[in-house]
Amino acid sequence: MALVALASAKGSPGVTTASLVIGALWPRQVLLAECDPAGSDVAIRMTGPGGAGLNSDRGLVSLAAASRKGLGDEVILAHSQQLDGGLDVLLGVRSPEQVGGMGGLWHPLGISFNQMQHGDVLADCGRIGASSPQLPVIQSARLVVLVCTATGSSVAHLRERLSTLVHHVDAQLGVVVVADPKQRDGVKQVWSVLDAMSLPVRHRWHLAYDPAGAAFFDGRGHGRLDKTQLIRSASAITAEMAALVAAPPPQDFDMANAAFPPGDYR
Repeated sequence: MALVALASAKGSPGVTTASLVIGALWPRQVLLAECDPAGSDVAIRMTGPGGAGLNSDRGLVSLAAASRKGLGDEVILAHSQQLDGGLDVLLGVRSPEQVGGMGGLWHPLGISFNQMQHGDVLADCGRIGASSPQLPVIQSARLVVLVCTATGSSVAHLRERLSTLVHHVDAQLGVVVVADPKQRDGVKQVWSVLDAMSLPVRHRWHLAYDPAGAAFFDGRGHGRLDKTQLIRSASAITAEMAALVAAPPPQDFDMANAAFPPGDYR
């Protein structure tokens, strides 16, 4: 299975909402892991089955204590919870102060996420920088997706972050622009900026800015979620992301092995 990391270059342009929507639509078994050191949003916004409250003490912090005996699917899942609707989630820290007590968890956690047999993992990494504690999780991902808006300041920060990120990760890179469906020119301008940078950002998506749809992921939704612009746009994005990480990772071409394949040369 594979790890997909979603993050932002500045502020919070909708990373948590995008992660929740994509997780809800993911075609395979998936775990949403909150790896944002700023603190958990899911525990505040969402509920468990039947509207029950989530246990904010069960998640990354409790996993950090249990990880001394090693990390694996069973250990990670033992500290996860289920949202109303069926999505499994590993809640993040309650406050930034708790990050200091996690020690060296981030590196082995990223490796374990990317090797889970239970299913894929979507990591909501929040805002990132070169010195962010959650960077090892992003470095372990098979696909790293930066979320931004079509505003000038958001695109400027996206450009700066991508310029740095390409030197720290080997994963496939993608960008999701959260914008009004009618704001196509603004989205095209973001793509033009990426083209001018000549960066290896092959995967580009437009997620609809849709307050009515996003309200369903904040406990305030009304009507039919499947009819919202958010879900309609996210469905195609999710299908493409899931297909990308389902394929085996590309292997480096080995000239010596190609010229002299393994075999019995007696």
